[in-house]
Amino acid sequence: MSDQHAEQLHRDRSDRTLADYPRPSVAVDTAVLVVDVPDAALGVLQHRRPAGGVHGGEWALPGTFLHEGETLADAVLRSLQEKVGLRGTRPQQLHVFDDPARDERGWVLSVAHVVLLLADDVAPVLASRNDLRVVPVADAGGQPFDHDEIVRRAVDRVRQDYALQPDPVELLGEAFTLKGLQALHDAVAPPPGPGEARPSIDTFRRYMVGRGLIRPTGEFARREPGSGVLGKPAELYCRAADSRDLTEVLGVRPVRKDRNRAERPVTDAGPARTFGELTGSNVNTHIQSLVDDVGASRPLTLTVMPHYVAVRPVGTERVAAYARPLTLSIGLDPDDAVALTGDFPDFRLERTSAATHHVHVPMPALADPAARRAAMEALGRALVRVASG
Repeated sequence: MSDQHAEQLHRDRSDRTLADYPRPSVAVDTAVLVVDVPDAALGVLQHRRPAGGVHGGEWALPGTFLHEGETLADAVLRSLQEKVGLRGTRPQQLHVFDDPARDERGWVLSVAHVVLLLADDVAPVLASRNDLRVVPVADAGGQPFDHDEIVRRAVDRVRQDYALQPDPVELLGEAFTLKGLQALHDAVAPPPGPGEARPSIDTFRRYMVGRGLIRPTGEFARREPGSGVLGKPAELYCRAADSRDLTEVLGVRPVRKDRNRAERPVTDAGPARTFGELTGSNVNTHIQSLVDDVGASRPLTLTVMPHYVAVRPVGTERVAAYARPLTLSIGLDPDDAVALTGDFPDFRLERTSAATHHVHVPMPALADPAARRAAMEALGRALVRVASG
């Protein structure tokens, strides 16, 4: 290319305006996660799309297109108010979905958000409309666009946040009982696997109080007259003054900036790569050995949480597997998961979403060398899948 030609090309490009470039439409979609504390369940709010439009009559997440002069935050609040009748919520940005083919109507970017609400706060809108429903997050597959993936990411984000911090969304207010806090966290956490149970109140207390995340207020919960409840009123707790800065409490960075840190002081060695580097884990040694064997050839990080140890590829916040006390739960492609559980009947299949199914490998099954080898290979595939996704 001649110098004269290059100069002309540069001049032509510099003369361009925004109108000369293609413009995608921008949408916002929100996963409204609903916590049912009495039933220890986590669901997602769906609305039925109007008939006559694209995907008319199908159940989906609430969303809308960004209007001219409108911020993303304003668009999310407007969509929640108009589509599902919710006001006063505090959504958080989750992820940008930019696949040019994600919407058959044209080039549409979606900025996904997540908001967590109590079931009691959602009940009034559910009672007043027949185009809304709450379904368990494990049953939310089959939604249009990439809403299944939005739900998966939203659930993972909320569960990780609640595993490390005391009610970070502040659903319980400023003061709460230890039992109430544990009930909320149990409802958000993944359900226990076969033969497993929720952490005891003592385990939960050691985590929250022992690590300085919450502290007693010196006050006690009010008892309603005529309630019939006997005994001493429950002590009230509040979040410690520094519980929102995990750098001082746990020696790790805040959750939203870095979810790959283990629950231990940061050293020059970096995040935990093996179970031998962790403290506070009650995962069976056979499961620990399997994960460590996979980690010897495929770098991973481990994070101790009250209900499980999260297994991730190095460099990503997405969880590939959950190592529970007696079960290893591996996230796989649905076809892969179905095939694996067909070959090994002791492995349990959970159809988590249209994008991911979980295979729950019970500890006793690992006594079979073939089953252990299959579980190792599955964990390796899950790590690759999450790292590349």
